[in-house]
Amino acid sequence: MEHRVISQTLDLERSFVEPVVKAVLHTILFHRYFGNASVDNADVESTVNEKVDELMQSLSVSADSKSQISLCFTETKPRRAWFSKSEEEICWEEWTIYVNAKVHKTEREMGQLLASAQDQAKRAIFRVIQEMDKHKGHIPLIASNQTNPFPYHISIAPTSGIWSSMIKRAIRPGLS
Repeated sequence: MEHRVISQTLDLERSFVEPVVKAVLHTILFHRYFGNASVDNADVESTVNEKVDELMQSLSVSADSKSQISLCFTETKPRRAWFSKSEEEICWEEWTIYVNAKVHKTEREMGQLLASAQDQAKRAIFRVIQEMDKHKGHIPLIASNQTNPFPYHISIAPTSGIWSSMIKRAIRPGLS
C-alpha cells in the first residue's frame, strides 16, 4: 500500500497561526473523516484544539520560530505472529504543515502579515481540496461498519530545537 505524504509551509504572524492551522486541519478531516467531521463534532474539535494549543506552546512568543504539525490517517490491519494475533496501524496518508511564525514589529508590518495570512489560508485550503480530488488510489478499502474506519493521529514536532522546547515546557507550568 502506498503511503502518501503531503506537506505545506505556512509563513504567518504568530497570532494568525492558530486560526489558519485549524482551518487547514478541519478541511483535511472534513474530506477524509467518514463520520460527522463538522466543527460541531466534539471529538474532532477537542482533538484539533488540543493539538493546535500544543503547537502554539511550541512557538516562541517574542521571536520568530518554527514548528510543525502532522495529521496521519491509519488503517488497522491484523498482524500474525508465531503464536498470537495482534493489530497494527499502518499510515496511508500523512499531512505535514510546517509553520514559520513571525512576530510583527510595526503596525504596517502587521497589516502586510494579515493580508499574507488570508492569502496563505485560501491557498492551503485550495491545495488540500486539489490533492484530495487528484489522488484517491492510495485510500484503503473500507472493511468496517464504523462511522470512521480510519483512525487519525495529530502530532507536533517543534523544529526550533528539542532542548529549548523541553526547557520551555518545563518552565511554563511554574509561571502560571
